[in-house]
Amino acid sequence: MSYLNPHSTGPDFHVDLMPLVRLRTDRPGPDIVQAARLAQAAGADGISLVIGEVAPALLVSIASELMIKLHLRLPAGSQLLDQTISMRPQRICMSMRDGSAEAAKQLHTNGIEFAFAIETELEQVQAAHAAGACAIEFDASKYGTSATAICADEEFERLATCTVAASRLGMQVQVAHGLDLNNAGRLAALEDVTQIQVGQALLVRAIAVGWQTAVGDMKAILTQARRQRRS
Repeated sequence: MSYLNPHSTGPDFHVDLMPLVRLRTDRPGPDIVQAARLAQAAGADGISLVIGEVAPALLVSIASELMIKLHLRLPAGSQLLDQTISMRPQRICMSMRDGSAEAAKQLHTNGIEFAFAIETELEQVQAAHAAGACAIEFDASKYGTSATAICADEEFERLATCTVAASRLGMQVQVAHGLDLNNAGRLAALEDVTQIQVGQALLVRAIAVGWQTAVGDMKAILTQARRQRRS
């Protein structure tokens, strides 16, 4: 089975800023708006944040100042859908358990895409489609943190199979968690992966090379992986 899309230059690269947000304590923390600006300058296609963990004023600043996409995640069981909609993100991601026909209607009315975070199971892909999701998010932690190459390969094949199934149903596929410079490229070459989200690995690498360089290097890896597989 060929997973490569010959017409695509690579998946969207979204920077998850939550690892930076969670560094904040009672002392001054990182400038999240500046981090978003630098990510944009380095080639990021979007920013991802969790509603409820970020001050509304910061979300407003990011949404108003940047030209790239803003995706917001609703924590499981959250009652903050109305607040999230008011931030006018391009996409809202929520758990399957929190999805409902009413939530889907609200998002559609406001012109906001919605995605379900699901397991790498075909049954959940089909359920997300039936619920009207325009996109799904797979957690790649098992792939990214596998103890052996065999386990990583098995999880990769599950991701690939579910990605193809989702695409055939007309849904976009975003992949998040557990990804770094060493393993993200393999997923970037999958034909129907439209978005890859990285957070913790960028923060760790930024200690050595700086935030903007870490973001730029990840963008380059994802684009190069798609191009190499195409050729």
